Amino acid sequence: MAIDAAPPQPAGTEAEPALPRGKTLVQHFLRQVAERPTAPALYFRVGERFARITWADFSRASRRWAAFLLTEGVAAHDHVGIWSANRPEWHIADIGILSVRARPVPVYLTFSAEQGGYVLGHSESKVVVVENGVLRDRVLEVRDQLPALRRLVVLDGQAGESSDGLVIPWQLALSRGDVATPERGSEIDRRSESVALDDVATLIYTSGTTGPPKAVLLTHGNVAAALDALDEIVTTTPDDRVVSHLPLAHIAERLSSEFRSYAYGHAVWFVDGIANLGDRLREVRPTLFFSVPRVWEKMVTRIQAGVAALPGSRRLVARWALRTGAHAAAAKNKSGRTSGLLRLRLRLADRLVLRNLRVLMGLDDARLLVTGAAPVSSDVIRFLHSIGLEILEEYGQTEDTGVTSMNRQGRSRVGTVGMPFRGNEVRIAEDGEILVRGHAVFAGYYKDPAATAETLVDGWLHTGDVGEFDADGYLRITDRKKDLIITAGGKNISPSNIESALQQHRLVGNVVAIGDRRPFVSALLTLDAEEAALYARDRGMEADLDALTRDPTVLSELAAHVAAVNESLSQVEQVKKWTLLAQEFGVGVELTPTLKVKRKVVNEKYAAQIDEIYAAPSENKTA
Repeated sequence: MAIDAAPPQPAGTEAEPALPRGKTLVQHFLRQVAERPTAPALYFRVGERFARITWADFSRASRRWAAFLLTEGVAAHDHVGIWSANRPEWHIADIGILSVRARPVPVYLTFSAEQGGYVLGHSESKVVVVENGVLRDRVLEVRDQLPALRRLVVLDGQAGESSDGLVIPWQLALSRGDVATPERGSEIDRRSESVALDDVATLIYTSGTTGPPKAVLLTHGNVAAALDALDEIVTTTPDDRVVSHLPLAHIAERLSSEFRSYAYGHAVWFVDGIANLGDRLREVRPTLFFSVPRVWEKMVTRIQAGVAALPGSRRLVARWALRTGAHAAAAKNKSGRTSGLLRLRLRLADRLVLRNLRVLMGLDDARLLVTGAAPVSSDVIRFLHSIGLEILEEYGQTEDTGVTSMNRQGRSRVGTVGMPFRGNEVRIAEDGEILVRGHAVFAGYYKDPAATAETLVDGWLHTGDVGEFDADGYLRITDRKKDLIITAGGKNISPSNIESALQQHRLVGNVVAIGDRRPFVSALLTLDAEEAALYARDRGMEADLDALTRDPTVLSELAAHVAAVNESLSQVEQVKKWTLLAQEFGVGVELTPTLKVKRKVVNEKYAAQIDEIYAAPSENKTA
């Protein structure tokens, strides 16, 4: 049973959702092509520069692809897989699939053959486009599990058609589409015009921290509702610059870069690998930027390390500027204004240091900066605020198209995920679970009526997150319903609070708090390989991850950090023992593609190390 949250719903939310409205993604796309054919739509890396694709070029390529799909017998509502990194062909393939009223099925780039095979087999994808020979071979490895598969299309590295005709290069698929277009063009138009708001716009397989992923069905109406919700907060124009760097198999990137580009006509710059993100941000200087907490955390860590490495007088000035920025941000957050003297000091700090830091990050031209997809440390948010970057925390899940609530510019409240989006009704159940109702809430899970019935109850999405509203209607996430640690003494503990605090050290990569049905809280830590290598280089140490996990200096520094964190925790939350693992967590293994820890996997994989922690009363160890 659900009970209404204590505060009234903010203006714009609705007790009874209105009828779905808006346009389908295909309608949005065709409008951009018609109104802005020569304007840039997509940018991609060619050598040392970015090359552009206009809306007209984008349309021609997607139409060739759509015609090819028709030659392969792809019917309305059939499924077509996309297994690739972010690149123009991803969007071309996606809108081409939608144009023939079919359903795109994105696959996370990091998935193994078994994981990818599950997604493609479960969805019964008839055609699959993959990026390269590595992913082609993963599909072929599980070919016997994919009876619906008719054609496998490879973007790079496929010289020609395979002997059995199953595998073909992308260019050959487009050429076949060229040949078919004169005959199939009218059918493409008919299908495009028939796409309706209640048609499925995509299947998105939840990355899942436990069990096999579930296929979330999101309709064009869901996306239209999400776009409308964001439109209240985010002013977007065709002149905006957006970078695509997070997995397009996740709703966050799909909505923030691809779907919004169709609605507003802004160009999208594809980042050639997450390792190049910093350089590309400085080149593109995005006006709108969404990323996950780990990216923001790394930015902050590098700035702090850079300031610490400055020579004496410059370091003192930089630290003064950061303190001034922090005081100004805190004053504005508390009362909405700053004193005249503080404003003067802030202008000087900005001219001397803070603006240079924003330029260095490539975010000096950004109008809107957002973090989401996982919890973020309040310290990270406050530090970014101190250099003049207001990072807004946003909250959502795949099942409500990624839009539950968000902070507003100039009214953000650190430690909360803001107020509900327009069109949403958000309630807190008696057990603390957050419930959401509105037109952005999904249609159900594909082939899983039992899971759908469990998650969608009387139109309410049961998020699995535990939260509360403050007196002003700001939502705070306190934990995952299933992640709460209940110690052997019966104490309920939030692991995310402990983990977030422990992760605020440059050497720490990932943290998993342990303690469910245990006598005390412990933790598994990993090193951040990149930061550990820099740490070792600066101290003339061997830059070997395995050796660093046993190095007394590293262990001593981490021990001091854990002790400092413990001082801010209650007695029952304090980490009594910890183990530093000798390897990083891997995406697709211990981590989801959005870098959330798979607790079940970690508990099973490192069961021996965990058991050793609780078996021996000795000091902390490495493993």
